[in-house]
Amino acid sequence: MDAPQPFDLDLTVRSHGWYDLPPWRYDADRHVLGRPLRLSSGRTADVEVADGQGGSLAFRALAGGRLTGAEAAEARDAVRTCLALEEDLEPFRRRVAELEQARRAGSAPRDLPRLGWALARGAGRLLRSPTVFEDAVKTLCTTNCSWALTRAMVSNLCAALGEPSLLGGRCFPTAEAMARRPERFYRERIRAGYRAPFFVALARAAASGRFDLEALRRSQEPTDALAERIRALPGFGPYATEHLLRLVGRHDHLALDSWSRAKLARLRGRRRVPSDRTLHRWFAPYGQWAGLAMWLEVTEDWHGTAPAWP
Repeated sequence: MDAPQPFDLDLTVRSHGWYDLPPWRYDADRHVLGRPLRLSSGRTADVEVADGQGGSLAFRALAGGRLTGAEAAEARDAVRTCLALEEDLEPFRRRVAELEQARRAGSAPRDLPRLGWALARGAGRLLRSPTVFEDAVKTLCTTNCSWALTRAMVSNLCAALGEPSLLGGRCFPTAEAMARRPERFYRERIRAGYRAPFFVALARAAASGRFDLEALRRSQEPTDALAERIRALPGFGPYATEHLLRLVGRHDHLALDSWSRAKLARLRGRRRVPSDRTLHRWFAPYGQWAGLAMWLEVTEDWHGTAPAWP
């Protein structure tokens, strides 16, 4: 499987916390990422991707019985989607290079982040789910709670509603499977708390076709128009909306939360958390890539010789 260059599989996998949530599994020592997938044929396959030779990626898919050519291609395409391999980051890379050059010339804005490392290592691709529906549900699971609770809710969803796979794991549940369950199920079995009605509403909207979540990745609409549609979904406030936009390749917004605000204050040596207006000003020079520039600044220390998280 070809990969854009430069490309760092480990950096992409650990670009944010999704790899730590079921049904993903990641061997950090061997740099092997895997998960079960439900294919459109109704079968499940376990897929794995690892560093290959010459800058390529090694891919394999396992199932109970031989996969057809179409099923194998679907599994391969899903992995490419998850690693954002088709996302064109050259405009972002050019903008970073321009601003780094301006910094060296002394003409860059004073508060500009240092993103030379991102250029050198090919950073900027974020791990995504095979479907926007899965990304949307997981996004709801990150709101107003600890990471431990996020992981518990996602684990409960997979265990209760996910289809079993060959290697013993379970797929992430489909919208149809989630839509069949009542709100009480999500409160009592999944421990979703106030998110329970949001899970039901989201699943039923997706399963019925009232909201085509998968179309968000290929939409040509302006980002603000997409944001307005996402914001209309129950449970999607400003952070959840902008976080989901990030996962469909729209980086215009910062998707700020309490963690990122505090991290930026610490990185910039501020005693108090700056206003959101100030934070937006810091990243405005990156234009439509402002949110990606912000995310790369706050996560740089995850990818050094002594990773800061997790």
